Amino acid sequence: MRIRSIKIAYLTIDDAPSRDFKHKIEYLESKGIKATFFCQGRFLEERLEEAVDAIRKGHVIGNHSYDHPRFSEITLEEVERQIRRTDELIEKAYRLAGVPRLYRVFRFPELDKGGEKKEELQKLLRSMGYRQPRFENITYRWYLEEGHHRDADVYCTYDTFDWCLLEEGGCEEFGIKTLEDVLARMDEDVPEGWRGLNYPGSNDIIMVHDIEEISYAFKPMIEKMLSKGIKFELPSP
Repeated sequence: MRIRSIKIAYLTIDDAPSRDFKHKIEYLESKGIKATFFCQGRFLEERLEEAVDAIRKGHVIGNHSYDHPRFSEITLEEVERQIRRTDELIEKAYRLAGVPRLYRVFRFPELDKGGEKKEELQKLLRSMGYRQPRFENITYRWYLEEGHHRDADVYCTYDTFDWCLLEEGGCEEFGIKTLEDVLARMDEDVPEGWRGLNYPGSNDIIMVHDIEEISYAFKPMIEKMLSKGIKFELPSP
């Protein structure tokens, strides 16, 4: 029986490229999925050729700072250094790939938009050419009321909380301790509570992580989402 597509989802993957990055690319290619990888500059320095290969395969490489500090806790000068240092590596990757960089995309580490510095950081990102591509049909009230659709950085509408698997004992406040918890959360239907994968009224920007220690969760998460009929696409420039 053919599964009817429920919605479009935009797959975004943070903290790339890990030592397991190549295997994730191979898996996504086997499923015909293109993703946006938000990369840390320090990891790009170690595995730049793997990022070049991902670009050639049609994936997007975005900026996730150089070494993942909380931006609300560092100076504006350090913020700019973090972004520019990583941007130079991304530019190099696209140049080596021989592929035009159609747009610059950025995600804040830990989704920390800078606290009191938020507006200054938004201005800085825009001055560097960073903007959101076109994420179609994102209709969640919480997302729109918080203005994420207007910001220069890329937020998310569905956090898989796979990162909780790194924490000893998991994240009790979110009820996430095991991979089974991560997968079970995908069946919940609370559109205005960050759990809208089963809600057909909005597309989703999904956040997962490219962290070697939790790579065992990557395929099961993607398979679970595919089983729901979700279709993954890249946003338009």
